[in-house]
Amino acid sequence: MIAALTVVVFQYWATSQYGVATVSDKRPNKAAGAAWAQTQWGPLSPADRDLLVMIRQAGLCGGSSGQQAQQQGATVGVRTVAARIWVDYGDLGNQARAVAGKLGVPLPDQPNTQQQNWMRELSRRSGSDFDRMFAQGLRVTDGEVLPAITSVRAGTRNELIRSFAANAAVLLNRQMEYLEHTGLVDYSRLPAPQPPAAVLPAAASPTTADVAPAGREQRIDPVVNVEQVAATGPVAGNDAKAMVAALVSIAVLLIALGLLGTGRAARPVRRTDTRPQHRSISHTRRHAAQRW
Repeated sequence: MIAALTVVVFQYWATSQYGVATVSDKRPNKAAGAAWAQTQWGPLSPADRDLLVMIRQAGLCGGSSGQQAQQQGATVGVRTVAARIWVDYGDLGNQARAVAGKLGVPLPDQPNTQQQNWMRELSRRSGSDFDRMFAQGLRVTDGEVLPAITSVRAGTRNELIRSFAANAAVLLNRQMEYLEHTGLVDYSRLPAPQPPAAVLPAAASPTTADVAPAGREQRIDPVVNVEQVAATGPVAGNDAKAMVAALVSIAVLLIALGLLGTGRAARPVRRTDTRPQHRSISHTRRHAAQRW
């Protein structure tokens, strides 16, 4: 018991000296969640809506270009890849429309202005120039859309968006492999990837739970921020020092009492035999004869 108490006192003293880790329980800021919407599949965020629109427009551009490349491609390899991309984007477009219909998200019916300009330029190309522009352009587009998909997939609170983003990520990865297998992708012209330090913050930042909307509660795995408490914080204040001193004093007193009790227990105890002495019969008779 004394040894255990000593260990506890030492541990408390050590943590008081160097700080302890505390858990910051972030509560949702419901006032900041006005742009969110409640659905039966979970909260729908602005990023969820943007992802549906982005994939819808990428599908319109890629699907139309894939259909065009099946006829205008200069090589069999490009025409084969174009057919696969056209089918994949058609399936992804059907999924996007189905999810958007359930969630009430309006989708565009044509690519954005930049995509339309690229498609017009592609139509002016022919032969190997067409093949290279087709492979390079769609490879760049897929590489730009994929990070947005994975980001939403990692943080969305909506069940439909989560499943849709997972399927879209698989499809985009597969399409990039198709395009790269043509041998026409110039990797030196691809956007440079961001270093991990630029993607992951050095310190813990507020999670998406801080902007969750008011409404039906969702079961969400808690994400907490661990903050190191400085040695001059509340734990290492005067009250903590006084408590440590008191615990140390108690431990020393108990140790001293334990040693004293151990010393007393070690002294031998002299026993006194109080049992009655019984003399033998012959000894008694001999003494009686001597008396006579």
